[in-house]
Amino acid sequence: MPMDDQTVLQLFSEFITIDRMDHEGNAVILFFSHATDVPFNDVVLNMMSDTYADLRLYRSHTFDDETFMMAHLAFVRNVIKTIPFYLHAGLDDRHVLKEAIRLKIPETGRFMLRKYAKDQMMKETVRTYLESDMNTTLAAKKLWVHRNTLIQRLEKFRDVTGFDVRKFVDAHLIYMII
Repeated sequence: MPMDDQTVLQLFSEFITIDRMDHEGNAVILFFSHATDVPFNDVVLNMMSDTYADLRLYRSHTFDDETFMMAHLAFVRNVIKTIPFYLHAGLDDRHVLKEAIRLKIPETGRFMLRKYAKDQMMKETVRTYLESDMNTTLAAKKLWVHRNTLIQRLEKFRDVTGFDVRKFVDAHLIYMII
């Protein structure tokens, strides 16, 4: 039983302030710009049990550029098509990156690293940090920067990409594409 746009709006407007809504095929795309700690996976699972509808939710990190956001969305939609529906009701950039790496999609770095895809200094910073066993003191020495400078760069990387390379899973995924 397909859910109409109004039903989706009503269900999600309880949790987020929706800036805009688009409809592409059988996908409803909700755009919102504020930070939230809503457990979207739980919301989707509850909605599925309440409405007897099959739903899948993808939640991305933030975007500064609308054109890049729409290109990213097209990339994600193509990757998500290859992920079996029953595996995940809620998807994020980590799921997409894992699948894109598995598929060896060439533009993965461009979409997941965002503005740092062509930034050699940032990629070298992250690579050196990871190859130093995630030891900030050792990596800072290798990079000839102060330890706090390295930490600030890693925080900027996290803020822009949504991946925190100080966490093992994120570090592994990012290392695979750098």
